[in-house]
Amino acid sequence: MKKSARRMHAGLALFFSILTPGVAQLPEDAVVALDTLQTEGDTSIAPVRNSAFITSSLYGSLSASYAASDNWNGQDLRNFALQGNLLYNHNRFATTHSHSHQAMADLGYQKFVDSTWVKSLDRLQVNLLWNNTGRKFNSSYTVAFGTQFLPASFAAYDIEQDKLVDHSVGGFLNPFTLQLGYGGVFTFWGRSSINFAFATVQISSSPKELTSTAYADANVIEGKKAYYFMNYGFSIATAINKQFGGHVQWVNNSRFFGNGLDRDHVNLQFSNMVVVKLWKYLQLRFDTRLAYNPLLNYKMQFRQEVLIGFFYERNK
Repeated sequence: MKKSARRMHAGLALFFSILTPGVAQLPEDAVVALDTLQTEGDTSIAPVRNSAFITSSLYGSLSASYAASDNWNGQDLRNFALQGNLLYNHNRFATTHSHSHQAMADLGYQKFVDSTWVKSLDRLQVNLLWNNTGRKFNSSYTVAFGTQFLPASFAAYDIEQDKLVDHSVGGFLNPFTLQLGYGGVFTFWGRSSINFAFATVQISSSPKELTSTAYADANVIEGKKAYYFMNYGFSIATAINKQFGGHVQWVNNSRFFGNGLDRDHVNLQFSNMVVVKLWKYLQLRFDTRLAYNPLLNYKMQFRQEVLIGFFYERNK
């Protein structure tokens, strides 16, 4: 049971290692300032049309959790989890053009009682977006890159030893996803947006050990340890960052990519977080993640965590 649980978490770690790219987040003060400029006389608009508002933010957290449960088979499951998160945003907003750049890093480990620590979350994500401004819906260009930091552990049956043996799977750039897109971005709530990339080129890799046999022959290039794929389609990405009062924050970064209407040609990554700031540097976080990747499995992957920990935040 412990080996199968570790194998399941190795798969989950690969599923969630590439999470969704975010899109433009416009600072609220920039939107207010722009509206003010547009209501002033012509003599005051001309000197400031080339001015730009630049903001940056850094958020880091370290959280831990403990869970105990009984499943349908009557098994008593207990585990500990430790997770670190880092999010950096850099935004520039001007009267004609803006950009929103984002870098995210997550690393988490989980330990079952009487077992070893296994990786449960591993992500490095860099998102770059440039778009026109002046309207609610503007044209945009996006670059999104995602991979993981460390190899995952995969359990396979060894005939000679007559038992399951752990093997190292993947690593940095295996798997990885690179997306180049053109489309439009819709902004709302000042700092939240939804990006529709009508034309998206996706280049990705998948470890050989975990790639479904149905896709092994569909690869563009076969490497020593991974298959490489290239697809063209349509994508939707969300970047929601909304404050409710001074203690509750909603953050959603999700992505959908598809180039067909069946289960073999869609990909979904959903990441939703509700943060409750309890006291100074102490927070409570509700983290929900969904993932569907036909390269690895046709089943939807789901994880729900409630964590408490420390955080650091800096805004400029």
